[in-house]
Amino acid sequence: MKVLFSIFKNRFKRKSQSSISDLQSSNSLRILVVRRDNIGDLICTTPLLHGLRQSYPNATIAVLASSYNAAVLEGNPDVDEVFIFLKRHQKTHGYGFLSMLWNRWQLVRTIRRRHFDAIILANGGWRYARHLGGKKLIGFREQHQPESAQPDVIVPLENEGREDHEVSKMACLGMALGVMDAVGPVTLFPDEMRVQKERQRLQDLGWDEAPQKPTIALHMSTRRFTQRWPKESFVALAQALIQQGAQLLLFWSPGKENDPMHPGDDDKAAYVLEQLRGLPAFPCPTKNLQELVASVALADQMICSDGGGMHVAAALKKPILCFFGTSFLKEWHPWKVPYIALQPNSRRVVDISVEEALEGFERLVGVQIPSFGGRI
Repeated sequence: MKVLFSIFKNRFKRKSQSSISDLQSSNSLRILVVRRDNIGDLICTTPLLHGLRQSYPNATIAVLASSYNAAVLEGNPDVDEVFIFLKRHQKTHGYGFLSMLWNRWQLVRTIRRRHFDAIILANGGWRYARHLGGKKLIGFREQHQPESAQPDVIVPLENEGREDHEVSKMACLGMALGVMDAVGPVTLFPDEMRVQKERQRLQDLGWDEAPQKPTIALHMSTRRFTQRWPKESFVALAQALIQQGAQLLLFWSPGKENDPMHPGDDDKAAYVLEQLRGLPAFPCPTKNLQELVASVALADQMICSDGGGMHVAAALKKPILCFFGTSFLKEWHPWKVPYIALQPNSRRVVDISVEEALEGFERLVGVQIPSFGGRI
């Protein structure tokens, strides 16, 4: 973090620095963080939100999230208000195309009326954010855009940020407002009623919550082809883990694989569950993020590919065995939890053997002192 701060100080424009001094001295600062992309991205932004709250306890802190990731912020005490941007390719929000466009226009009008002092662009988007009416736009340099299409305050990144974790990059954005500590753990706040409901559902299926029966979350879904592990490998890994005394929660995204809008893994899950019939492996299809959070909260460890589920587990303080394909490990590894990452030279998760996964999990369990436990 000291290196990041040194880079920031050396490359931060004097003009930009002086332009936000008045904002830093305000007792009633109004800050909007724009993060309209994926679940993991917003989870990696939660340390920035906490850092802003610690530095500006009286500020109004809002987030412009997407209909896909907004549930990440449920129960978060660092956030005063969440604005939801409807994603075009997400049909579960219930809006048709024209009504979605109307909702987006109304959203811009609502945000403009808030008169935010600072708008932090966590993932770019100057062309949209310039319509939101903030006094200062803070963000990274917009690639391939002229100077006229850049944020008011440009935060520098080395090597396009590929050498820094997403949490560290978000912390650099916070530095533009004088926030010097925004690299803490990522956070989620599970709803206790949902957790209890899921606990009861699993117990009805035969799940044993006793501490001596470790529960491993096995997440089988991922959107990227290079991140997918074969169903046969999941079966072999699951059988080996059960033989060692574990019980499993099997996670997947419901739906058909050929669904162009929301491809799912119902067929893959059905195959795995059939092969594990009669064994302590319990189905956890997750239709939404809230269900995923409530179920993962009951596990002791997580095994998954890089993706939103991995960051959910990190935010719930679960040790993680993760499979990485083409994504950048330095940029997206689990943050501030014990983890073992497997990334083959081919950058194809399919090339990770069951034996490598088992050995990786054994190393993961070995760094936990002294117990398996980590449930809520």
